[in-house]
Amino acid sequence: MILRRDLDNIMVESAVGERFERLTDEARLDSVRKMMPITDYDDRLKSLSEQPELTALLERIMGEPPALSQDMAMLKPPRIGREKPWHQDMAYFDYPTDTMIVGAWIALDESLPENGCMMVIPGSHHEGPMLHWARRDWQICDSDVQLGKIAALPLPPGGCLLFHCLLHHGTPPSRSQRRRWALQFHYRPRSALPLYNSDLRLSVFGTDGKDAAC
Repeated sequence: MILRRDLDNIMVESAVGERFERLTDEARLDSVRKMMPITDYDDRLKSLSEQPELTALLERIMGEPPALSQDMAMLKPPRIGREKPWHQDMAYFDYPTDTMIVGAWIALDESLPENGCMMVIPGSHHEGPMLHWARRDWQICDSDVQLGKIAALPLPPGGCLLFHCLLHHGTPPSRSQRRRWALQFHYRPRSALPLYNSDLRLSVFGTDGKDAAC
């Protein structure tokens, strides 16, 4: 597999930094944290995001046909894959906070706690928007995380997690020799209208998030 150089947005693990440009293609594959967007570059990924069983389920959840709002590859490299601190995905999206945006997180490798599987706090989406702060990332403050309610969600290759975008979630760092590759698609109701500007969103989730990327 060759890492395409024409993707619009490739994020590299901080442990690699400027060395990325000097690495071989094989080594680069274990240095990238995230690529987005992806479905416009590969018909197979586009087809997966439009998979009939998935979109039918999303329509049942939303009450109307879904529309793809965001697509990315989440590539937790072995050993150096950093954490994604606790956050709400809605904090990154310029839609009213009562919009039913749903994330679909699809494991390409076996996803386990040791290589950075998804961690969630069940039911936390009912608490509404949380302030986010620029600390290790743009995140929910560590002191606001309900540690006693955390649930790890291991997935086999091909397993899919659907979650509300106000759900508190994150992934731990990888200390494993195994990759943890995943795809993440976000869907909104087709009729949903965006906010006029990001300032309205940041007034709810916190101005520390200006220019933050999901």
